[in-house]
Amino acid sequence: MISKIEYNSNDVRVFRDDIYPFLGGGNKGRKIKYIEKDIIKKKSNAVVTTGGIQSNHCRALAVLAAQNGWKCTLVLHGNPDRFKILNGNAKLMRNSGAEIIFVAANNISIAMDVAMNNYNEQGLKPYYVWGGGHTIEGGLAYIEAVKELKQYCIKESWEPKYIFLASGTGSTQAGIMAGLDNENIDAQVVGISVARDRKRAEQVVSEFYNDLIDFYKITTSNRDVTVLDDYLCGGYELFDTSLKKVSNNSLKNFGFILDTTYSGKGFYGMDDYIKRNNLCQEKILFWHTGGVLNYLN
Repeated sequence: MISKIEYNSNDVRVFRDDIYPFLGGGNKGRKIKYIEKDIIKKKSNAVVTTGGIQSNHCRALAVLAAQNGWKCTLVLHGNPDRFKILNGNAKLMRNSGAEIIFVAANNISIAMDVAMNNYNEQGLKPYYVWGGGHTIEGGLAYIEAVKELKQYCIKESWEPKYIFLASGTGSTQAGIMAGLDNENIDAQVVGISVARDRKRAEQVVSEFYNDLIDFYKITTSNRDVTVLDDYLCGGYELFDTSLKKVSNNSLKNFGFILDTTYSGKGFYGMDDYIKRNNLCQEKILFWHTGGVLNYLN
């Protein structure tokens, strides 16, 4: 679904992945449905992944595993005591039946390998999922999502000049970029980093974009990668009063929810970019990647 909002004298449309039809929605919900196809294809019956204590990706995979009757291990980093009392994604993970293991960030890879080995020893066929759904299948989800955008553009005789989104692991941004190449849409994609510094974020997006282009044999336009780190507010999950205000007023002002960890930072960054660059009467798409469950905490 793509909706229109009146905003800062520009023609702004919103790609509503926050209401993607999977429990909790969001870009992780869209990705996980594509990853599911590969899990089924490979006849796996156990899954292992990693993320933080409010990870949308871990929530999505835990829910998917419960729906399919698969074993699931979540290797989490963060505060275990806080995890026990949080609602939203954390509560869904706790109640999903998944095995939950806490480790230091530098021990994630080892813990995931141990979980995979344990499932193999039990005679199961485990499937390894990179954090954030940063997989070829997850990237395909957004290559194909751009097909939905293309259909909208044709129907509405409208095409964005700019596309803004919150950028975390970078796979959603890379998938959108590859999808734009595939559909011959000439739009500038501006990622708003929620955690990484600009240099590292742009490197990761660029590498995964090229991986997708090569794997799916898409003719590339050699797009420039842009990820801005001006709106981190000190780091992942952190926010300032201005960002909090955007989040608190989002439902009243726009009819959708913006959280302070992901989509809110993306929207906040878009707003500032528009003002800094004096954009006026431009066609702009904000790709709402979700975060409703983060907002509810």
